[in-house]
Amino acid sequence: MNEILKQGLLYKAKYYILIIVVVAAVVALISAIMAALVDDNSGGSGPGIAPLLCTPGAVNMAAIDKRFEDAGVFAGKQEIFIQAANENGIDPILLMSIAMHESTYGKSSAVREKNNPGGLMRSDGKGLMKFSTLDEGIQFMAGNLNRLYISQGLVTIETIGNKYAPVGAKNDPNNLNSHWIPTVTKIANTFGGLSANCIQLATGDFAYPITPPLTVTSHYGMRTHPVTGMPSTFHKGTDLDCSIGDPIYAVDSGSIVVAIKYGGGDYGHHIIIDHGSGFTLYGHMTNVSVNIGQNVTKGQNIGTCGKTGRVTGPHLHFEIQTGEIYGTREDPWPFLDSIGMSEDESDPGDEGAEEPTVKGDGDE
Repeated sequence: MNEILKQGLLYKAKYYILIIVVVAAVVALISAIMAALVDDNSGGSGPGIAPLLCTPGAVNMAAIDKRFEDAGVFAGKQEIFIQAANENGIDPILLMSIAMHESTYGKSSAVREKNNPGGLMRSDGKGLMKFSTLDEGIQFMAGNLNRLYISQGLVTIETIGNKYAPVGAKNDPNNLNSHWIPTVTKIANTFGGLSANCIQLATGDFAYPITPPLTVTSHYGMRTHPVTGMPSTFHKGTDLDCSIGDPIYAVDSGSIVVAIKYGGGDYGHHIIIDHGSGFTLYGHMTNVSVNIGQNVTKGQNIGTCGKTGRVTGPHLHFEIQTGEIYGTREDPWPFLDSIGMSEDESDPGDEGAEEPTVKGDGDE
């Protein structure tokens, strides 16, 4: 009887161990899948990824049209490239140049037979991707370029090439990758050169509140009040130089808890964002383009610079608040300095109230 009981207990133990092993394996598999999905769809919004601001410039259509005359299946497709680039936030010259290189100027078997302009491989590793039309292939290539490179802050031929075709890679024994950057650059120059001016809105985990380069015109702390002239007035934020209508960005993701579009007292039209661990305030705005309860992402345009409220001229009054809304203020300088700022050597206390270009505010 004891032997039967022992065998039964042993059987149950093995059964429970098997269940634990299976459950652990399933959990590990699910975790791996979720990690892959998160990594694959980061879109440049995670920590350390810098939001971008790209200002499209004029393209040299005469040079583009001439280059596309002898571009194989790409002939007559220049407008498709431009449209796909614009829809995916890419310099069209950059997209065209890479496609020309990867497809041997529109004549490779991949682009002729599979409508694949970028030599893109299937995710299962079973050869090249195939598209039903060339337009579809161009659009997919543009989206892929944005996802893997542009959204990650890689906006130049050199930075893209260093990731896409790294020199010295083990799978490049003949050092062909060393030709990628100079060749794509040469192709871009035949189009008239890159046309978009792209800058990073962040240097790490946070975005700039206004387009860099930035200038601080009045620091947090004691100062002479620029409006009343009263000495020893405490300034609860940092003033950043900007012109009326300049875009203002959320320095980090969060929820809008204050969105004053009219009035607003000394702060004028202003916004407060709840980031979970604290709040940021953006004051004296001309336009407030977000609403209370709205979620915003790091680097998102939330309004424009202005001179509403108690001010002597246009600027952004930026605050860091803790505890509660309009609660304890902290010095924003260490935060702003960490993402790269420059100081104005002028003395904001000497600025006159009648000069419209003067910066400074009346916030206490």
